[in-house]
Amino acid sequence: MSSTDRAASIARKNMVRLGPFLGLLYLVAYIDRNNVGFAKLGMTDSLGLSATVFGFAAGIFFLGYFLFEVPSNLLLMKFGARRWIARIMATWGIVAIATAFVQGPASFAIARFLLGVAEAGFFPGVLLYLTFWFPQQYRSAVIAVFALSNPLAAVVSAPLSGWLVGLEFMGLEGWQLVYVVEAIPAVLLALVVLKWLPDKPSQARWLSAEESTYLEGALDAERKAVESTHGHLNLLQAIRHPKLWALILVFFGIVFGTYGLALWLPTIIANMGGYSSVTTGWLVAIPNLIAACVMLPWERLARRTRNTPMATGCTLVIAALALAIAVFAQRSPLIAMIALCVGISAMFASTPLFWSLPPTFLTGVAIAGGFAFINSVGNLAGFAGPYAMGWLTDKTGSSTWGLLLVSVITLGSACVAFILGQRGVGHRASDEVAEHDQDTAKTP
Repeated sequence: MSSTDRAASIARKNMVRLGPFLGLLYLVAYIDRNNVGFAKLGMTDSLGLSATVFGFAAGIFFLGYFLFEVPSNLLLMKFGARRWIARIMATWGIVAIATAFVQGPASFAIARFLLGVAEAGFFPGVLLYLTFWFPQQYRSAVIAVFALSNPLAAVVSAPLSGWLVGLEFMGLEGWQLVYVVEAIPAVLLALVVLKWLPDKPSQARWLSAEESTYLEGALDAERKAVESTHGHLNLLQAIRHPKLWALILVFFGIVFGTYGLALWLPTIIANMGGYSSVTTGWLVAIPNLIAACVMLPWERLARRTRNTPMATGCTLVIAALALAIAVFAQRSPLIAMIALCVGISAMFASTPLFWSLPPTFLTGVAIAGGFAFINSVGNLAGFAGPYAMGWLTDKTGSSTWGLLLVSVITLGSACVAFILGQRGVGHRASDEVAEHDQDTAKTP
């Protein structure tokens, strides 16, 4: 078997074993993070929340996320992915259940902040974990499988949340049931992670000793290739690196649009035609289902361009233009819905492309901290997006200006991605990798 075939075979095995399972974990995380958008349909009247207060409390999740992301990812390196990811899931599940019993604006904001603290480190932790299993050429593909959970979470949770919010059970209102029912899987899956997830290739039951040795050698060669080109950076040097801050600007726009839309999409669609919560749930699922169908083909197409930043920028331009069309087509629900489908699909499709970029110039502790730092700072847009849309809705009485703001910020992120593409970010040094492949090819 040639070296290329061997690498592809190992990548396929790891993809099948790890991609769907980690995607399931992220699906649950994404549901518990964003089901507040549906809970809003019942809890604002029950707790007396204005749109501004709701946007602030919903978005403060990302402040807790910001403060604890980097420490969490460094602790993952110390304790191992299996134990640390299980801990994250168990604590966020408990906090998500507790959110059902908040009594007003203050306790709601505290619960959302604590949920951010509990979940901090999960997403960048998984990204770091994937670098232990996949060389660069396969990484955007597995990240696409993992990130596919974003739109699928809405496909699963939107109809379920829309149904739950209209129920009452054992003294709990519908919005409370949304939190309780959808948080239970996180606690249960934490036990599965603790028992099943291997920390490194040598512990994988599906890889032979020869395969795990080859994979670790290939990853080591890739690390040396990156360090020979960009140097061996420590955590402080990584945080101060201009390329890292440019990536943060790109990610800020992605998050601003993704979470601004995720938390306000039920309200936006409900206002299009005065739909019931159940109908709104099914309508919210449509653009997310289309996004799920688009992500993998778009990742394969973008990979062929061999310029991931440029492909990311093009994707964000499509998102910005589609959302602008949705703004000016508010009086035509069908056209607005089509535009939202295109915009949301493009927004989600940009995620796996973006996250394949940091490992092209960071390694070791720098990539662990870099993933977390980019995610934590960029995710402050997860606070800014919902809050800005809530404030603009209160001031104007319409979601139009909020959507337009998302479009403008997304376009700005696209411009930064284009600049990175022109400066060669995303192209990996490959001499050492090629030498490793040639050496292993000689091994009988």
